[in-house]
Amino acid sequence: MSLYLQFAQLLDYPDAGLSQRIQESIAELETISPEVASLLERFQRSQQNLGIARLQEAYTATFDLQPECTLNLGYHLFGEDQRRGMFLAKLKEFYQKADIDTGSELPDHLCHLLRYVAARPESEESRAIVADCLLPALAKIAQGMKHKADPYQLLLDALLFCLENESANESDSHGTDVHSGRVSVGPE
Repeated sequence: MSLYLQFAQLLDYPDAGLSQRIQESIAELETISPEVASLLERFQRSQQNLGIARLQEAYTATFDLQPECTLNLGYHLFGEDQRRGMFLAKLKEFYQKADIDTGSELPDHLCHLLRYVAARPESEESRAIVADCLLPALAKIAQGMKHKADPYQLLLDALLFCLENESANESDSHGTDVHSGRVSVGPE
């Protein structure tokens, strides 16, 4: 399973299957990235200690009630500026082409962005989403969570670690800056 899809499933609203998904991700990542597997193991221990109901409360308190931690990444990039609306419309176009249903969430929700990148990993749009959206927005969320004892910080740290490493590897393999020559996903 794609790393992006794994994180999309781990960062969805928690349900009874979360523990199994965490375990599967740890097993898959142990040899590829021990650092990430270790962060996921720590998250799994937190999740088991809290139980599903308290983890759901933590999820809501973290991502729905704290603007600096919202998973609607366009907010971190544009605030309430009209450029966010244009960004949302562009993402909706991308998702329609990739047959991704956003349900009741806005198109800039982290899990939808991860699912899109998982569905089209080699596309210019996906590379632009990683470089110009995921990395800067997740860095802002991580900063917003820095001084809080929140189990979800472990998941976001793991995802950010993966994205930063992948971005660095892509830069090395192409000999270029990942920000250059990308398709714009936001308004110009």
